[in-house]
Amino acid sequence: MSTVKSSSLNVTDLDFEDISQNLKSYLKGQDSLKDYNFEGSTLSMLVDLLAYSSHIGAVNTNIAASELFLDSAQIRKNVVSRAKDLGFIPASESAATAICDITVNNVRNPDGTYPSANEMTIPAGARFNTVYDGKSYTFVCYAGVTPQANGKSFSYTNVQLKQGLNASDVFVYDRQEPNPKFVLSQARVDRQAMTVSVNSGGVSTAYALASDISNVLSTSKVYFTQENEDGFTELYFGDGSIGEELKDGDIITVRYTIVNTIHANGATKFSLLDTINGFSDSVITTTSPAAGGAEKESVESIKFKATKFYSSQNRLVTLNDYKAKVSEYYPNADAVAVWGGEDNDPPVYGKVFVAIKPLNSDYLSDVEKELVKNNLNRLNVITVRPEIVDPEIIKIMVTTIFKYNEKSTDLTSGELETMVKDTIVTYDRDNLNNFDSIFRHSNLLNQIDTTDSAILSNISNIRLKLKKKVLLLGQNAGLTVDFGNPLYNPSSGYNASAGGVTNTTGFYISGNSNIMYFDDDGTGKLRRFFLSGSTRIYQDNEAGTVDYGTGKISVNSLIITTTVNSDNTIDFTLIPNSNDVIAKRGSLIDISSADIKVTSELDTVASGESSAGVGYIPTSTSSY
Repeated sequence: MSTVKSSSLNVTDLDFEDISQNLKSYLKGQDSLKDYNFEGSTLSMLVDLLAYSSHIGAVNTNIAASELFLDSAQIRKNVVSRAKDLGFIPASESAATAICDITVNNVRNPDGTYPSANEMTIPAGARFNTVYDGKSYTFVCYAGVTPQANGKSFSYTNVQLKQGLNASDVFVYDRQEPNPKFVLSQARVDRQAMTVSVNSGGVSTAYALASDISNVLSTSKVYFTQENEDGFTELYFGDGSIGEELKDGDIITVRYTIVNTIHANGATKFSLLDTINGFSDSVITTTSPAAGGAEKESVESIKFKATKFYSSQNRLVTLNDYKAKVSEYYPNADAVAVWGGEDNDPPVYGKVFVAIKPLNSDYLSDVEKELVKNNLNRLNVITVRPEIVDPEIIKIMVTTIFKYNEKSTDLTSGELETMVKDTIVTYDRDNLNNFDSIFRHSNLLNQIDTTDSAILSNISNIRLKLKKKVLLLGQNAGLTVDFGNPLYNPSSGYNASAGGVTNTTGFYISGNSNIMYFDDDGTGKLRRFFLSGSTRIYQDNEAGTVDYGTGKISVNSLIITTTVNSDNTIDFTLIPNSNDVIAKRGSLIDISSADIKVTSELDTVASGESSAGVGYIPTSTSSY
């Protein structure tokens, strides 16, 4: 009888080769096979087959075990399921939303009378069209809007238009089915823009989405939504304890839009597809371009947010609580910053400041801000009030000149320039455009140098640009522009005759037809001027202050009537004291493609055109 040698058994090695060798070692340890040559034998093939089967089983077991835990799960349906255990429902796709003012003109009935405002209400679901980036998209009116009559015209303000195509599903409730759930027939549904009604006994009632079960009573007419294992949206209703239970035969009607997510973001021009009470002569002015369109929440985002959501326990006390809830209430948030009023500059006690950078846009609309604020107000401490503010987006303007060896590449200078620009854009995507980020100048230079082997060196200079919105046009008010980084000012009075280090876009003030600008005198005084040809005509030599040490610019009160920029903003462009730039508190750092200038120069030494550097012209380290 053969004996088993325990030293030949190893159950911890799970790789194919290890399992195969362990099996062979075990068999060689048996008296009947101790002299058997396994190499090249038929038995060796059978051992490999057994090892292969064991390896597959081990891998599948390991995968199954990993999928049981949120931090190690990789398959989306499992991540979603684990998140549900924590009470976190991942965000669905969301529709791009635009805010418009609409005027319908030449409104008169055939009998000469004028319709009433109620007759001219834009119904929910009314269709609009836009052409953006060469493609046509349909938008729908999110909610009915009643106009204000003005003679033959009717005006509508702050009309929300959501991208998507209308769709609907009808279900019948059957109490015999345990825990009935109703799956929508279409994918790519914005769950935040759904409407649900229940017809019971011939009476139709609108049901609301339950967002906080602590406020849901046994009689509350609410529904719940979630993502099922196939990625579709399913909804269900209360059980009579949490939410009202439906009755047998109740008819459920769900209306929703099928969205195109990110592709319509940025659309600004809209036209009416449907008529309003038979009238179509309309003028549509977009006050907030389409933004907020987003794909469903990613696996990485779910895993990150679910635990934070659970830790907040549906209350707002800590700053992390606010971050978690903002992500829930506004799933299109790309980045969120929260700080207490005591840390604000200047301090504002009794407030929590929340800055949100949406996906695919820079700022929230006023409507979106109000929505987030109202949701936060339901859970925050009564003595603390949230305030939604725009992030300060500091644009880094990059000017790059690189030397290259034409003998080391088949690429043209233009192709190399495109590659370098792409490198800078990639650096921005991977490292910036988030709160508390840092622009590290040397890292960017290194990535530019390694873009292609033909690139030998580069000189990259930067400027900072901050777009400041004039909120009180036509009113006497000041401005504060905070770069949060020291500004370049090597000596008192530096570059005063040429405008110091401050440059701005133009604006108009009350009582003056000239385009005005700001610069500084190098001593900390902001100046206002207009141009006569190329000559600066100063109107106010103490228009404000520039703190070079902190990067804060304060503009004294004046009446700005309009700006050269169409979005009522003034661009402030300055030279930083350091090439490394920090985003502080509610600030973001971003490099836009439009702010990148790349120039190539042939390296004459490397190409052999200049011997020992004779005639070689080095690139200046300053482009200012």
